[in-house]
Amino acid sequence: MGAHVLAENVSKQFQLRRDRADSVGHLLLQMIPRRTRPEPEPFWAVKDVSFEIQQGRSLGIVGNNGSGKSTLLKLLTRTMQPTEGHIQLSGRMSALIELGAGFHPDFTGRENIVLNASILGIRRREIEQSMDEIIDFAEIRPFIDVPVKYYSSGMHARLGFSVAVHVQPQLLIVDEVLAVGDEAFQQKCMDRIFAMKRAGTSIILVSHDLGSIERLMDDALWVDGGVVRGRGVPRDVVHSYRSFLGETTARDGLAPDVKETSGASIMVKEVAVRGLNRPEQSIAPGDSASIYVGIANATAATIRGYVDISIRRPDGLEVAEISGLRDQQLIEMIPGSTDVEVRTSELRLASGQYEVDVTIFDDQGRRLASVQSAGAFRVQGHERTSGVILVPHQWRRS
Repeated sequence: MGAHVLAENVSKQFQLRRDRADSVGHLLLQMIPRRTRPEPEPFWAVKDVSFEIQQGRSLGIVGNNGSGKSTLLKLLTRTMQPTEGHIQLSGRMSALIELGAGFHPDFTGRENIVLNASILGIRRREIEQSMDEIIDFAEIRPFIDVPVKYYSSGMHARLGFSVAVHVQPQLLIVDEVLAVGDEAFQQKCMDRIFAMKRAGTSIILVSHDLGSIERLMDDALWVDGGVVRGRGVPRDVVHSYRSFLGETTARDGLAPDVKETSGASIMVKEVAVRGLNRPEQSIAPGDSASIYVGIANATAATIRGYVDISIRRPDGLEVAEISGLRDQQLIEMIPGSTDVEVRTSELRLASGQYEVDVTIFDDQGRRLASVQSAGAFRVQGHERTSGVILVPHQWRRS
C-alpha cells in the first residue's frame, strides 16, 4: 500500500498581535486594561487549498517567499492543525521542512539518526544497517560523533536530507532547506529524489528551482498569498508563475515581461530552426543548423537590444543556451520587422523533439519580451540515440 494525500478546502488562520513587549515602554503599555489594547488581527496564511496526490505521483509547489508554502507543508506533516478543512494522509511519511527540525542539539549526529528514524517507526536493526549509507551520503563522517549544535547550516541540511531519504518513505516532503547546501550536494539530492520518484515514492517538493519542478514533478501547484493561483502540468504552471514574476517586476518600475499581445512594443513573431545540409531541411545529430528569430517593433524608433535563445526538451530540461546578452551581440530592432539569425556548424543534439524559448533584452539588460515554446524542431538520426547530446568518439583497443 503506497502513500495517498488528500487536502480538501484547507485553511490556516493566525492571530497577529501588535502589542508584543519589545521594550520597557511597550511592557508598561501592556499593563493597560485589555479593553483599551488593540485586538489581534486575523491573518489567513493558507486559504481554501485543495489537491490530491495519488500513489507514486509527485507535486511541486512554487510561489514567492511568504506565499504560504511552508505553512501548507507544516499542515501536511501535522505539525500544525488546519483552522478549516481537513487532510487525509496514508503511508509512511518522511519530511524535511525546517533546518534542524527533529534534531536534539546536545546529541551527536549518529544519535540523532537513531532518534529521527525511531520517531518514524524504523526498527533499531534497520537503522544500524543503513547507518553507514546515511553518513556517507551526508558527507559528514569526520563529525558524525560531534553534537549537532556545532554543525553548520549546511551540515544540518545534509544530515536531515540523508535521514529523510534513507528510511524508505512512501511519501517524501522536502522544503527549500536544501538551498543552504552547495551546488554539488543540491544536485546529488535532486538525483536521489528523481531515483525515488522512479521507484514509486510519492513526493512533495517546494523549490525556487523552477527547472527542477518542471523536470522532476508530475504536477505543480502555484500558491500566492495563501491561495492557489495555478494547478496542473508543471510546465504550464511554471510558465504562469514566471509571467506573474515579470508583471511584478514591471509594477516595481523595471521593464515589463511583454508577451505577444496587442499594444506590446516588442514582439517575437516567429522562430524557425532549419538544417543547412539537406534540401528537405531535416536535422540530423551533428548537422549544421540555423535559428531564425523574427521580431516586430511596434514603435517609431529603433530599439537596441539583445536576443537570448534557450533550447530545451519538452519535459523542461534546458540543454543549450545561446545568449546575445552574454556575448554582447547588440541588435538594432528597427520599426517594423527585424530578422535575427544564429548559425551553428554542429548541432550536437541526440534524436528527439526540442522547443525554443526566446527572451529579448534592451541595451541596459532589462527584459522586453519573453516567449516560451516560440518554436519547435525535431532532430532525427539514422541510428538509435538517447540522452541529450551527441558525443563524437572513437573506439580503440588499449
